[in-house]
Amino acid sequence: MKLLLLSLSSLIFLFSSNAYSEATVSELHSDTEILVELNGEEGFFEDKKVIVLSKNHKRIIAIGHIDDSEIKDRPGIIKVEIDEMVDKYLIIQGDPVELLDYKLYKEKTVPGFFSLTLKGSERIPAKFKELVYFGVFTSEGHTLDEKEILVSPFQLQYGVTDKFGAKVVNALWLDGYANIGLKYQVMRNKYTKITMNTLGAYKVQEQDWIGQVGGVVTVPSNSKFQSHFMVNVTFDPQYDNANATKDLGLFQDSDIRSITEYITDDWNRVLYGPVYNVELQTFGGTVSHMWIWDTFHMSLGVATKDFTNLSFNREGYYYVYDLFFIF
Repeated sequence: MKLLLLSLSSLIFLFSSNAYSEATVSELHSDTEILVELNGEEGFFEDKKVIVLSKNHKRIIAIGHIDDSEIKDRPGIIKVEIDEMVDKYLIIQGDPVELLDYKLYKEKTVPGFFSLTLKGSERIPAKFKELVYFGVFTSEGHTLDEKEILVSPFQLQYGVTDKFGAKVVNALWLDGYANIGLKYQVMRNKYTKITMNTLGAYKVQEQDWIGQVGGVVTVPSNSKFQSHFMVNVTFDPQYDNANATKDLGLFQDSDIRSITEYITDDWNRVLYGPVYNVELQTFGGTVSHMWIWDTFHMSLGVATKDFTNLSFNREGYYYVYDLFFIF
């Protein structure tokens, strides 16, 4: 019995100490580089992203990429450049190293970090990706992956490619406006993400048209916060008989806004920031919480076009909500 308990204890320790991977830190090569011993692990190719875990605390402590997948005269050793430290613990010899891919997310509980968001053709749940739409802010985010679809009561989006997408606004169709919008990802790297968008709508019976152009620039602050800067310019916003669109508050005014996005450990989002209304020349803002499941998003918040108007109505403070699916 004593031998059986000892064997079980050893097995539990074996699984806990190798909970993520057999690849481990071999040595610290420089201030920003480590050497990793693969121990038979496969798939560690150059430029692939990896995470480093604390062997003592079982937490993700660093994110990096493979800089050299073949060290001369040292078979089974690769060099990893550390891109970001996400915890207070230092990297030490023996810390596990794991490839950053969707397989890891399916097998383990990975906490939410912007550095760990994924993008690609795999059927990855939307909660692990960048936001393509900011919900109650009615502002466009970045592009969908190829063949992905966003469905909400207010709009439909489709990813033509990973960098190019199209959309239609349902409320405008209800008002009789044929419409289509386009989105294009101009830049994406670890420092900046830029996406441009445009929309055009035309009502034949009224010979009335609406146009909108805009863009979003995203700058990561750290692993938990990032900032989005947006400009939306609307042409001909003073259309008549567009009740559905007006009730939703869409395309009424041009604005300049900043959104700070916080990602929780369970991959939900908190979004808040000021808005400058160009037509009214007032400062307002929005704060909201977005709950994200695998495909379903739901956000609820409070907004205002004018901080100084303390009434609770559409001219002062009012609640906002949104929900959408991404498949």
